[in-house]
Amino acid sequence: MNEIMEIKKAMETLKSMINATFDRLIQTLDGEETADLTAEYTYPFTANTHIFIGKKPAAVLFGEERVEANNWRKVFAAIISKCNADAKCHENLMYLRDKVMGRDRILLSHSSDGMRRPLKIDDDMYAEVCYGTGTLLYILRDRILAPAHFDYSGISIVIK
Repeated sequence: MNEIMEIKKAMETLKSMINATFDRLIQTLDGEETADLTAEYTYPFTANTHIFIGKKPAAVLFGEERVEANNWRKVFAAIISKCNADAKCHENLMYLRDKVMGRDRILLSHSSDGMRRPLKIDDDMYAEVCYGTGTLLYILRDRILAPAHFDYSGISIVIK
């Protein structure tokens, strides 16, 4: 059932994107001013991470709460900070430190040693964020948040 809801949500998002694009095209052809050429689009965080590659983030939505994030590192930081703010998830993240490994580097650790681009999450907790967009979001969602039992189904990412 959850997959059906996600598909319907993605379908509505795509419909609104297509409608907005054609509305702007019609306005342009009619000679009308198009003041808002930098429209924002919202994608569920549960979507395939490849959809975000080559795109520029604007914010992260936690339900109705909007957190501005103009790069993927800030998106990562906003989401993992929300996870870390939950007491049970914080405990799970602390347990996962030094156990979540990438091919060459540790992804979540008690120290920044050996990380190319560490992100401090909390005292004695760092995440490696030196990855491309798709990989970074996959690591966050599937390698860190899922094992920490954090419910990320209500999170969306706003793209410019």
